[in-house]
Amino acid sequence: MDIDLAREMIRVAFATSRELQDLMALLKRQLDAEEYKEHSLAIAAAIAEIGDALTDKALAAYPELEKEIEAKLAKYGRYI
Repeated sequence: MDIDLAREMIRVAFATSRELQDLMALLKRQLDAEEYKEHSLAIAAAIAEIGDALTDKALAAYPELEKEIEAKLAKYGRYI
């Protein structure tokens, strides 16, 4: 993979995780505690899997992207 593909993998991982976190907030407002707990555990596992499958692999190939990610998070509040 080239570095641009690695960047895209990280962007997709971050965007997907962000949307799943937004969904968790909605579920927390609308579900009872037990039902929310079930969904939140499953969603948290999915977010972790996305990180392993995309972000970790991209950073293993291009560790220098870590500084780029940190800089964009500091500047924009997200990786864009």
